[in-house]
Amino acid sequence: MKRNYSVLILKIISPVLAIVVAAFLSSLVILAIGKNPIEVFYTMFRFSFRRLDSVAIIFYNSTPLIFSGLAVSIGFRMGLFNIGIEGQYLIGTFLAALAGFSLKGLPAVIHIPLVILSGVIGGMLWAYLPVYLKIKRGVHEVISTIMLNYISYSLIHFLISEVFLDRSQKLLIRTPKLLPTALIPKLHGLLALFGVNLPKHVYLNWFFPLGILLAFAVYYMLYYTPFGFELRCVGQNPDASRTAGINPEKVFYKGFLLSGAIAGLVGLSDLMGYFGYMDLDFPRGYGFDGIAVALIGQNSPFGIIAASILFGFLKRGAEGIQTLLNVPMDTIVILQALMILSIVVINKVMNDYIRRIEKKGVA
Repeated sequence: MKRNYSVLILKIISPVLAIVVAAFLSSLVILAIGKNPIEVFYTMFRFSFRRLDSVAIIFYNSTPLIFSGLAVSIGFRMGLFNIGIEGQYLIGTFLAALAGFSLKGLPAVIHIPLVILSGVIGGMLWAYLPVYLKIKRGVHEVISTIMLNYISYSLIHFLISEVFLDRSQKLLIRTPKLLPTALIPKLHGLLALFGVNLPKHVYLNWFFPLGILLAFAVYYMLYYTPFGFELRCVGQNPDASRTAGINPEKVFYKGFLLSGAIAGLVGLSDLMGYFGYMDLDFPRGYGFDGIAVALIGQNSPFGIIAASILFGFLKRGAEGIQTLLNVPMDTIVILQALMILSIVVINKVMNDYIRRIEKKGVA
């Protein structure tokens, strides 16, 4: 029992230690540009947490990353690297936008779920081809998903700028605006019941609690359902799983499609809660940030929530130090990169140490 607790503590310490190491290395970078690291970090915290509306912005920033991190972690759990979250969420977002401006005459209670479902279907469709190629032709999923990312960029550009262009716009190349019945409500009304009154410029919406609930659902699926057990077994050892009667190919299909379905939700908070349309400059990079979030969160759904909020804080804090201290935004990018490198290295060291402890326990 003591050994189990020791392993758990080590797994918790690992990301915390990585963050501390990354902060130390970032301090050296901050010193190199002639700034005081203590002042920079203090300004980040003060700017981010001194007001409730700023905290709400952090939660809004973290919302897409929760979905992205969960989508990546499903692939990691079954031993596959779904690096195509970027393309999957862009296709999902486009199909959601299409449903949002083309399905007319529907009440919001029907329209909003249809838009969300369209995003889920788009992500699944874009995830189907790489897993099919993986199983039927032996094509590595990293290669196929990277190539499909580029295809999705070009396809989205063509569809927005040629086929579904809102020609009433002179300045923006974008789709028509989503109908009001397709927009997700903000959390302002709910939070006002608890005495928290957020200004209109804060766009925290219902996708944030939806992401939290989805993380709980993924956790339940992984540890309390037969499919979750099969997925984890295949991720540990596909050959042994096959010997035990589990079909790895079926698990790959189901798991990869589930990953794509979750990826289809990544861009919907921005689409339905902020922009109200999809243009050529729609936010990108969430798919790749999700890889970092999944790594820092140790592939745990609850760790992914914490890592997403951490990245949301870094983004918000970067705005503060750029405005108040004239620190380049690149400093935060360096901090994120150092954090990823630190977690990879420290995870490797910790995991090797944990395996040695477990082997001693078995012996």
